Amino acid sequence: MPFVLCLMLGYLVGSFPTAYILVRWKTRADIRTSGSGNVGAMNTFEVTRSKILGAFVLVIDMVKGMLAMFLSYELFGNSFDLLAVSGIGAVLGHNYSPWIKFKGGRGLATAAGVIVVISWSALLLWGSVWIIVHQLSRNIHIANVAALFVAPIIIWIQPGFWLVHFLPVEIPPVELAVFFSFLCFLILIRHIGPIIQLWQSSHKSISHNDSGVS
Repeated sequence: MPFVLCLMLGYLVGSFPTAYILVRWKTRADIRTSGSGNVGAMNTFEVTRSKILGAFVLVIDMVKGMLAMFLSYELFGNSFDLLAVSGIGAVLGHNYSPWIKFKGGRGLATAAGVIVVISWSALLLWGSVWIIVHQLSRNIHIANVAALFVAPIIIWIQPGFWLVHFLPVEIPPVELAVFFSFLCFLILIRHIGPIIQLWQSSHKSISHNDSGVS
């Protein structure tokens, strides 16, 4: 029963559609049908052209993940398994919010809020990989996907090294690696569309260049 309650608690907290509400308030537009259609910070900026609003969505979505973890801790104690279930629920709630017909974002900010509570050093690793790849590729989606693949691999190599967290919770290193990998998998699922579009765009560009040369 505690696992179900933690999952529901996390899902409820994560399901708050921050970007949808703020974009509606700012422009009257439906973010689900504007820009990329993603209910997140980046699309908020693309639709409203407001860096402040985009940053606000980013912070609130991250806080959702943190709040789900702290509520779970206060209600059910320092069980890592229950915290993990609550964090997974928060990401699922953000990605598939019942308040906007199970649409949502890609889960990056909310997952970051979850991870910073469990292991802020793992979040630092994730962000470092993202920054390096983004500097090389100048593409957000490529950076996202690369970080989602590379960071878990590094953590699996030496999971105990990344156990630096805020809450007094005993976390087995392997369980941290499994949890982090699963969160990355949930986010990666939401990147399938952008990955396909990126591949099609690259394929068309290559085909166009080949036809031009020939």
